[in-house]
Amino acid sequence: MARRKLAFQETAEEPTVDISSLIDISFLLLLYFMVTSAIQPKEADLGMSIPAQVQTKVPFKLDPITIKVDGQGIIWKGTEEISSDPNQRDLPNLVEELERYKEATQTLESKPVVIVAADNDAKHQRLVDVMNALTKVGIENVTMTGFREE
Repeated sequence: MARRKLAFQETAEEPTVDISSLIDISFLLLLYFMVTSAIQPKEADLGMSIPAQVQTKVPFKLDPITIKVDGQGIIWKGTEEISSDPNQRDLPNLVEELERYKEATQTLESKPVVIVAADNDAKHQRLVDVMNALTKVGIENVTMTGFREE
């Protein structure tokens, strides 16, 4: 009889689990976490303005140069002696210095400004020589002052 029992024994089906409800719950949990999480703003959403590659023109000015004429007729540019011969009228060294200064100001797109300071004992002709050099170079912005070394 043992053989009969084996012949009539039902074949056991593999157990199955219905996972459709698990999939529904996992999507509900995913949706819940997506809605309740804080969204990080992206860089483009921060409202920052990043500077462009375009260069802005910043006005840059050179300091005015000072030309001094002392009582002996010596001409100085700042602390540098330009001409020591009071009989020389054309002043080539001064013209050269003024041309360099004018080129530098044109490069920086500004106007050249020259301060002419004459000693009270200076000869008028020497001052006229300096003014002629300024005219030769084409510098029109000139300030005249006086000084006395003590």
